Amino acid sequence: MYAYVKGKLTHLYPTHVVVETAGVGYEIQTPNSYRFQKHLDHEVLIHTSLIVREDAQLLYGFSSEEEKDMFLSLIKVTGIGPKSALAILATSTPNEVKRAIENENDTYLTKFPGIGKKTARQIVLDLKGKVKSLKKIAIHYYK
Repeated sequence: MYAYVKGKLTHLYPTHVVVETAGVGYEIQTPNSYRFQKHLDHEVLIHTSLIVREDAQLLYGFSSEEEKDMFLSLIKVTGIGPKSALAILATSTPNEVKRAIENENDTYLTKFPGIGKKTARQIVLDLKGKVKSLKKIAIHYYK
């Protein structure tokens, strides 16, 4: 629904950032908000995905389209929700995750919080051959 949010990065919190655009502050959940630290008080472009649940509407934000695509692929796997997908992307790049999936490296995937052997195997089974070729992460910012 929302492809991206472009505006001034006004706040950083451990789990999310706030981007102000047109007088509205958008709370955006991110894998690692400290990646954006050097862009505080500058204009940024954050790629987003809106997830609507029964009890909440949450906006998830990413530093690149590739990171967003990996997040969307991961949450399609049974047993992986947005929280687990964010945990994976918090300390790993989309290319590292893709490589682990393509090489069937379950052990690499189990190092993330909430990902056991069974879930790691499910990620490999569901996504092997399906994850797109991913480019390097690039954070967009403007002065």
